Amino acid sequence: MRDPEHLRPDDPGQPVILLADDDVMVLNVVRITLEGEGYFLLTAEDGESAVELSKAYKGKIHMLLSDVSMPKMSGIQAANRITAERPGICVLLISGTFDEPNPGYPVLRKPFNTATLSETVKALLGTPSGRNEPLRVK
Repeated sequence: MRDPEHLRPDDPGQPVILLADDDVMVLNVVRITLEGEGYFLLTAEDGESAVELSKAYKGKIHMLLSDVSMPKMSGIQAANRITAERPGICVLLISGTFDEPNPGYPVLRKPFNTATLSETVKALLGTPSGRNEPLRVK
């Protein structure tokens, strides 16, 4: 993404989530669900693209929501690089096969339903209208 400046929420207080997943169906379901909850979504098809988008996007990104297993760069590698440049960003990983006991970030296990996704994001970020301090998800 060369110029993500046109990608800005209409409401400056709207939380921005950077979503990275190589599965188009998962990407679309998560995007539609969270946009319906009032979040503004930036999307990337892999970890490398997520890092590039994070570097290019000048606004605040409140959360990185990333699949763990992706081509080019894993979600954990992307999270480590993005949090190094954006120390205040919240991270939520999603995976159906990841079994590491402590990846350093909360993990939402696949399969999950849209209600669980929404509840987990709200627990970490708070509602779109009023940010809360991030909580850890078990």
